Amino acid sequence: MVTIKDIAKQAGVSVSTTSRALNDNPRISAETRERVKKIAAELGYQPNYTARNLTRGESNMVGLIFPVTEDTAPANPFHIDLMRGVSTALQPLHYEMVVAIAATQDELLEEVRSMVNQSKVHNFLVFYAMSNDPITAYLRQNNLNFVIIGHPTDHYPDRFVDNDNVAAGKAATEQLLKIHHLTHPAFLESVDPWLFERERAAGYDECMSTHHLEAVVWQLGTNADSLDDFLNNHPETDGLLFSDDLLFVRFSHELQKRSLPVFCFNNSRLMGMLTNSDGRIDLRPRELGREAVKLLFDPMRHHSYVTFQVN
Repeated sequence: MVTIKDIAKQAGVSVSTTSRALNDNPRISAETRERVKKIAAELGYQPNYTARNLTRGESNMVGLIFPVTEDTAPANPFHIDLMRGVSTALQPLHYEMVVAIAATQDELLEEVRSMVNQSKVHNFLVFYAMSNDPITAYLRQNNLNFVIIGHPTDHYPDRFVDNDNVAAGKAATEQLLKIHHLTHPAFLESVDPWLFERERAAGYDECMSTHHLEAVVWQLGTNADSLDDFLNNHPETDGLLFSDDLLFVRFSHELQKRSLPVFCFNNSRLMGMLTNSDGRIDLRPRELGREAVKLLFDPMRHHSYVTFQVN
């Protein structure tokens, strides 16, 4: 393997001069920098980015922090597509991904602490937004660089990347009404405290109000034991909007017994194979992942919105 010493010997300069030249140190003349880089390229030199970053007290890794997830929970296709986008954006920067995922908040916090203290990870992407979150509180208190994928719910100046979920909820409702000429579509969400569900429900409510229709937002898991219970109690329902794909899949077996039009969010290939909804809002998670990386390494920018597509 070619080393800096090999380059220095062929260039006729010291190892320290070679290192500075390869790192574009302005103290080294442009002529020397160009000559050293040319020799490095001819020899096939591959820089050790891990060692380079460790000399600055940090690793060349970005921590991906997942929401608290039970061991038996299925993988979320939205998160997989986010990771694909993150990966493609990190490759040219010579950074790698390391994942923190746990079944409890205490375990998740411990994983993140270990990343920081043992692995020297200083850059993080948080795959969720949640009020009173101890994980982002830890990142904030330790002055670590992080970006939230989602809209922050607390009054902190956290940097974030997101879709306009209110507009997405409104667009989904409008599309469902337009295609099927409905009068009583209902919006179904989970009992989890995810802001994106509440924002999509707000968009649904706004659209229904514009059309002078009654809005019905139902939390599956508290107000009803099952989707059948909800539909039996609301026989006028003529269409459904699910706040996210995993909720849709959870009740897909009950939907098979009914012929209701259904609209949901995200447009992953896996969900397309598993489900057969009438329409989708493509939230473009890969682009969200790429944009999150750009923001992470651009401290001058605070947030960014990625446009969604109606399919």
